[in-house]
Order: sequence, then C-alpha cells, then structure tokens
Amino acid sequence: MAKLPTFATEKEAAKWFASHDTAPYMDELEQVKEKIPVRRTRSTKESIDLRLRTDQLAAIKRTAKRKGVSYQTLITKWLMEKLRQESPDLLRKHD
Repeated sequence: MAKLPTFATEKEAAKWFASHDTAPYMDELEQVKEKIPVRRTRSTKESIDLRLRTDQLAAIKRTAKRKGVSYQTLITKWLMEKLRQESPDLLRKHD
C-alpha cells in the first residue's frame, strides 16, 4: 500500500492531488461527511469537426464505455489533460 505524502500547505496538496491518481491511497483517505456546495459556472462552448480513423474512434468509444462516460466527454478530458501539461499558462484559472 502506498503512503500518502504530507503537505506543508493546502496549495501544495491541491497541486499534488490535481496531478496524481489517488487510487493507491484510498484506504488512507477520510470520507467527507459534510455537504460541500458546488457552484457551476457556464462557459461558452464551440463545436468542432474532428476526423478520426474508424478504429481509433471505436477504441475511444469502448474506453469511454468502460469508464462510464460519453466518448465526447472522454475526448474533452484527454485534450484538457494534455493542454494542462503542454500550455498551462494559456488556460483560464477555472478550466
């Protein structure tokens, strides 16, 4: 079992949790019992045309089904993960 690191600040912890898979640490995490309000903000979205090979799209759809999300959501998630890696300075703070 992996040992969850300790953090000096909440900011340091947030940065770590945003970039690591927490699955190996699940036994160490405490279940939150209090209600945490979530405020969703509306952002402008734009459709794009994306051409993929049939086998690539089929693999993406199968992966999305395994994860229980739509293939569009999965593609968006993957693109945002890569954008955060490659050009985090180009993203707005709440993206």
